Amino acid sequence: MATEEERKAAIRSTFDSVAKGYDNPSFRFFSISAEQMAACLALKGDEHVLDVATGTGNVALQLAPLLPRGRVTAIDFSKEMLGQARMKATDQVKSNIDFLQMDMQALELPDGRFDAITCAFGIFFMEDMENQLRHMSDKAKAGGKVILSVFEHDSFMPTIGLFYDCLMRYGIDRPVPPWERIGTEDKCVSLLGSVGLTDIRVIRKEIGYFLRSPDEWWDVLWNGGSRRYLEQLSPRGLAEFRKEHLAEVWRWATRDGIWLDVRVLYPFGTK
Repeated sequence: MATEEERKAAIRSTFDSVAKGYDNPSFRFFSISAEQMAACLALKGDEHVLDVATGTGNVALQLAPLLPRGRVTAIDFSKEMLGQARMKATDQVKSNIDFLQMDMQALELPDGRFDAITCAFGIFFMEDMENQLRHMSDKAKAGGKVILSVFEHDSFMPTIGLFYDCLMRYGIDRPVPPWERIGTEDKCVSLLGSVGLTDIRVIRKEIGYFLRSPDEWWDVLWNGGSRRYLEQLSPRGLAEFRKEHLAEVWRWATRDGIWLDVRVLYPFGTK
């Protein structure tokens, strides 16, 4: 069994390798969700917000225009993801964001500094989610907001289920989606309550859309966390897998395309 450091290194390697494709249009649920998440905070404009596991900066870039007198500190442990985030910020002329390479499990930032903490689709990668959330919450001021985004437990079905079934036929153990550990409203409320947050609410949004072709579904697989499974296949095996899996997915298409079922929970509370 892999150690925590080995697991973390594998996750970092995956995100480094997918960084350039992470803003592929097939992945637009990230930008849609980031806009929803920023709106949930109801910012006044002068806050200092910490965005944990910023990735390519989707949430940070949504927050920045809402903070004309404030600032965003955005951290991620992937150098390549941060490189993409910085380029996007430069292109969009966002100057009130600081992008820092930092491990979310060891935030080298003062406690009680931030008016709000955001973490989009990152908490469920942590083995100990409670300890991680407590560590992040420590960085918030008294009365500060802490908000997460997580996929609802059965998001991406049936396409992700077909993918997992195909992996098994190619000799790879069926993965368990990491978001299933927290992907219900009750689990979200329990997690936030366990670290002492109050006034807890969970907002649910459906942000799915149609993919026009099986190739767009492959973009989702290849440019995201699922690549680490695909990279276990030989080049020939990968080609065969792609052909077989995409033919199976295409059978689920309607005249509008392939439905990508994305449902997001936004649990938030007050420190």
